[in-house]
Amino acid sequence: MALKLKLQQQQALTQSEINDFVALLISPDVGNEEKRNYLQAFSNKDYSQKELTYLSRALIHTMYDPQPYYPDGMCVCGTGGDRSNSFNISTTVSFIVASAGVPVIKHGNKSITSASGSTDLLAAMAINTTPVAQTPAQLQETHLAFLSATETFPVMKHIQPVRKMIDTPTVFNIIGPIINPFQLDYQVMGVYDAERLPHIAQTLHDLGRRRAIVVHGAGGMDEATLSGENIIYEVNRDQGITHYTLNAEDVGLHSANNTELVGGTRLDNLQISERILRGEDDSAKYEVVLLNAGLALYVAEKAETIREGVELARTLIQSGKAYDQYQSMKGEVHDYIG
Repeated sequence: MALKLKLQQQQALTQSEINDFVALLISPDVGNEEKRNYLQAFSNKDYSQKELTYLSRALIHTMYDPQPYYPDGMCVCGTGGDRSNSFNISTTVSFIVASAGVPVIKHGNKSITSASGSTDLLAAMAINTTPVAQTPAQLQETHLAFLSATETFPVMKHIQPVRKMIDTPTVFNIIGPIINPFQLDYQVMGVYDAERLPHIAQTLHDLGRRRAIVVHGAGGMDEATLSGENIIYEVNRDQGITHYTLNAEDVGLHSANNTELVGGTRLDNLQISERILRGEDDSAKYEVVLLNAGLALYVAEKAETIREGVELARTLIQSGKAYDQYQSMKGEVHDYIG
């Protein structure tokens, strides 16, 4: 009851209280309506940066204590929740970044707040997700592994129906990309809520990222966009956190409205991603992928500047390496369960 009262009064929770909060949410003995009330209360309050770190650690430790580690591992993902219905930008970016030799451990989920989530697209692509235990071998072979949140964190099956009961984004939109099963060295994380950027950047620093970028896209998207000033918080394990803005034109790309990035069903998004990876698309969708891939290649120390990262991404597509990476991943279709 003390936990419920503190949430109602919008007080900060300790690590122990966060642990109790997580235990309640994943308990099969607590009804979904009660879980919804707790989750709504936490998501609505002005939770602190420390609480975000506490919650991330509590969720990770439900399954992984200690976390597995793969050298130079990277995740590129967004929080969702921006209601933009954009195509699967970060999934498309993952193939490009992996084709540069970066071990990408992309942690994704079925759609909660958009038309097609990352594992929805993977099903259309006939690409399997990878169990955590098999991920190192997969990375050695292909540099890319897609991990499904409902497989890596089966306790999330107790939370997914609760999230769907809530019409607005919850703290799990923020937490999902943070709690990769692997201890990551690199990360690019798109965030729909600009006010959360400094908190998330500090949490990634707390969790030991060597380098990371947390970005709020112009126009309110959870990816860097072409429509104006993208707000960026850059994390460096040794040098701390800096923040700045970035316009697409600063790195040699064209401006475009966010409406040009709208996708559709998983089959629509499949066609979009394949055209980009084959080098058959020169639209805003192609350029927004170049921008986000450029950020990732810069963070992963494959390029000295973001602009050089953009040009490397362009080269990887034009040379056919990105599409070869995509083709190397194809396998049997799984019925992804969210």
